[in-house]
Amino acid sequence: MRQRQYVSARALVGLVVALAVVVVSLGVIPSQRASAYQTGNLLQNPGFEAPFVSINGDTTLQVATGWQPWNLAGGSSSALNARPEYKAAPTNRVRSGSSAQEYNTFYATHDAGVYQRVAVTPGTALQFSVYAYIWSSATFDNPSASEDPNDVQIRVGIDPTGGTDPASSNIVWSAPVEYYDQYRMLSVTATSSSTAVTAFVRSQPQDFVGTTNIFLDDAYLGPTGSAPVETQAPQPTTAPQPTSAPVATTAPQPTTAPQATTVPVPTSTPVSSSGGFSSTVTYVVQRGDTVSALAAQYGSTVAAIVQANSLSNSALIYVGQTLIIPVTSPYTVPPTFTPAPIYGQPGAQPTAVASVGGTYTVAYGDTLTSIAARYNTTAAVLAQLNNIVNPNLIYSGQVLSIPGVVVVPTVPTQPTTPATGATTHTVRPGENLYRISLMYGVTMDALQRANGIYNPNLIFTGQILTIPR
Repeated sequence: MRQRQYVSARALVGLVVALAVVVVSLGVIPSQRASAYQTGNLLQNPGFEAPFVSINGDTTLQVATGWQPWNLAGGSSSALNARPEYKAAPTNRVRSGSSAQEYNTFYATHDAGVYQRVAVTPGTALQFSVYAYIWSSATFDNPSASEDPNDVQIRVGIDPTGGTDPASSNIVWSAPVEYYDQYRMLSVTATSSSTAVTAFVRSQPQDFVGTTNIFLDDAYLGPTGSAPVETQAPQPTTAPQPTSAPVATTAPQPTTAPQATTVPVPTSTPVSSSGGFSSTVTYVVQRGDTVSALAAQYGSTVAAIVQANSLSNSALIYVGQTLIIPVTSPYTVPPTFTPAPIYGQPGAQPTAVASVGGTYTVAYGDTLTSIAARYNTTAAVLAQLNNIVNPNLIYSGQVLSIPGVVVVPTVPTQPTTPATGATTHTVRPGENLYRISLMYGVTMDALQRANGIYNPNLIFTGQILTIPR
């Protein structure tokens, strides 16, 4: 009898254990686990800290661990909806911690950002927020102030279904906002409808003059009840007024052949001495020209050109239009083709230039770099040979002159030693003059003057730059 009672007790214990397992499997206890899981930040690496991973080994696609880059391509030229360069932000653009994410386009628009997909419980009310800093400038004079910005719109979104297509209609987006030169928190809320959601950051410059840089830090994704609030009072939301008339935002139409190059001829037209301009030159507008680019090329200003030609506030110009450009006197017409020395130092003169050896008609999807690789030349040589101001702006059907013989400039074995106490920098692959100016806290104009650089887009890997103090 005792033995039978003992067996029943063991059976009872087993039954209790089995019921506990059933309760767990039916989700009674997991509700507590899910609640604990969703308390706090669900994102991996929300602070965009190192290490940064090169996607598919591409050093121009360096993204903080846990995040993925994205961009929507498409446009009539390579300057429209270009893929940004992704990299770790410079230290002066880090909001907290030791790192932040940066992505940017140079003389190009983009529709791009980053995203991260995380597991959640269906039916959870979530908030995604991130601090974003925008610097967009056509002048490069001040790396801390956006001048003539590219009308950059930025927003954040949540795909409640966990999809990773940034063009999906499932994504709940915040309203686009425009601001510059400060970190501000962007937020959006949505309720998950699946076991995963995807958080997106999206920026869209509307113009492509100069550079547009986006910096991201301190992101959050979690239940709305525990969402953070902005820890720093936002700056005035009024977008900064442009210091001069903005350039036209309408992209130039493609052409079947390049326009004939017109060398500006100095004229004796008297102009006002205000602003330091005592004479003028005339210039016939070419495909891809903008008022701001012409002002930079001739040492003038947008305001002076607008006033001299009675242009509208949008500074809209068109191919074939004759412009009067106020300049300082005397004015020297720039050379039509002068390759930059390899080291950018005095005395490092090129031994030869490129000669035209044929033509090539641009096909859809071509870039100046891909065409240069096909003909064993460089994008810089093609740009100079075809008088292309913006190397990112070419069109399907455009006819390019292809160099026949290009003699590489002689590289000095010992570059000129800079002045005592001066700092030098050797240009690495993927760098540009703007990046280097930020690195050393100097302006692009100062770098150009110190190194005798006429075109800021033409620097070369291995070139040694003098960094002015």
